Amino acid sequence: MEKNTGPRPGPGRAPTDAQGRVLAALTRRGAPTTLAQLVEVTGLHENTVRGHLDALHQASHVTRLRARPAGRGRPAWAYVAREAPYAALAQSLARGIEASPGATARETGESGGRAWGERLRAVFDGDERTPRERLLLTLEHVGFGPEPSPDPTVVRLTRCPFLDAARAHPAAVCSVHLGLIEGVLGESLDPHALQPFGEPDACLVRIPSPGTGG
Repeated sequence: MEKNTGPRPGPGRAPTDAQGRVLAALTRRGAPTTLAQLVEVTGLHENTVRGHLDALHQASHVTRLRARPAGRGRPAWAYVAREAPYAALAQSLARGIEASPGATARETGESGGRAWGERLRAVFDGDERTPRERLLLTLEHVGFGPEPSPDPTVVRLTRCPFLDAARAHPAAVCSVHLGLIEGVLGESLDPHALQPFGEPDACLVRIPSPGTGG
């Protein structure tokens, strides 16, 4: 029998000092930022910033999105810095505790994750993709390495930025994942929609089909 090792850990290649300067500027802005805006903020040459953004994108430190057209021509790419995984997890759990004192670990995690997902939904709302595509983009942004499956209502999560914590405390950590997805979609899901370690190399999440509001 194939051993169920679950998803892989999230990517961990650190940026260079020069790339870190651009990443820090993106983090401070906390919103989708264009190349031109980053040039203005950092004072670096456009080609230099573009090169750093390409490297940061390839290393999964930033997410790239295309805004909806606002006039003639192709809209510019915008970039969003990815959050430090465990800082985001801690904030989600803290929000859940504040929102529902005395709740179970599962309820706390889901509540905090939902608030996180709602915040990310607002960040990516201007992207031109469909709601389903934006969900996949957001899951990639967080570091879950989403992949489609033969079933269009199932997404495979091939990475987990909280893998060790999820194995040690699945009720709290995996419920954050479920709440995150609910917040991004703007709707509640079945408590069993998320199947941690559902396949030997992935967790599985069942989402509404495109024809039912997803």
